[in-house]
Amino acid sequence: MTVLRSYDEMLQAAAQAGPVPVVIAAAHEHEVLLAASEAQSRGIVRATLVGDKSAIQRMAREHRLDLAGMPIVDEPDHRAAANRAMEIVASGEARVAVKGQVQTPVFLHAALRREAGLRTERLVTHVGVFEVPGFDRLLFITDGGVVLFPTLEQKVEIVSNAIAVARGLGVSTPRVALLAAADEVLDELPVTVEIATIVALQERWQAEGAIVGGPFLLDTAVSPDIARARQRGGRVAGQAEVLVGPDVQSVNTMAKGITYFAGGRMAGLVVGARVPLVVGSRADPPRTRLVCIAAGALLAARTLAS
Repeated sequence: MTVLRSYDEMLQAAAQAGPVPVVIAAAHEHEVLLAASEAQSRGIVRATLVGDKSAIQRMAREHRLDLAGMPIVDEPDHRAAANRAMEIVASGEARVAVKGQVQTPVFLHAALRREAGLRTERLVTHVGVFEVPGFDRLLFITDGGVVLFPTLEQKVEIVSNAIAVARGLGVSTPRVALLAAADEVLDELPVTVEIATIVALQERWQAEGAIVGGPFLLDTAVSPDIARARQRGGRVAGQAEVLVGPDVQSVNTMAKGITYFAGGRMAGLVVGARVPLVVGSRADPPRTRLVCIAAGALLAARTLAS
């Protein structure tokens, strides 16, 4: 499996693996329609649109979007559109669900309610796939959106989900860094003690095909120069692809910092359900929305193939 180092490479890989059937919930939104049209034209997806049909058709005319081959299920109400989209997934007609003009909590509630039949025994978590200027690799950062204050047991599941996403998107042996405010285990920082416990689960991580280390400061985890200067050896320090933060606040803040201060972009996925859930921000530009859809489609295609 080819290592993907950029969004361009991800788009190419998704086109080679596709088309993957996807459904878009509340698709009456210009940016998501543009992204869906582009993804379908590239052979990445075969999309079904659920939303306000008249609004979708009007937007397509106004912006000259080609929606040929995209069935439209007329459902103007956001909550009902999300529920209908999940019914399409549950029926097997789609292998990815994409959030459109609907709030994330409504979208996730539709996907995870018992009636939808999409929940599994796995913990549901958020993984951001980041392209950051100056980095020679994609970064997978978790959990910045679902599990607010994870327990030790939940952190183990968060790591496992991130490993699965990284492997599904081309990282053969993910290097996972567990982040804290120190590069060593300190009793006065309980999170570092938890990290040591997680890192010690080496048999589990070997079975999942990953290398897990920590605690690390963020810069120690991703910069070889800083890792050497701080005399942090091993196979993770300075080379991590997967970054796991201690709680949703720290991860969400880090993600926003990467986006707004470093010019990075994030493709957001929620995993742990039967299918990938694509939860890009409504503020994302069309290209980022396209990459979000491609990431979900590629993950679904490779998961099914394996």
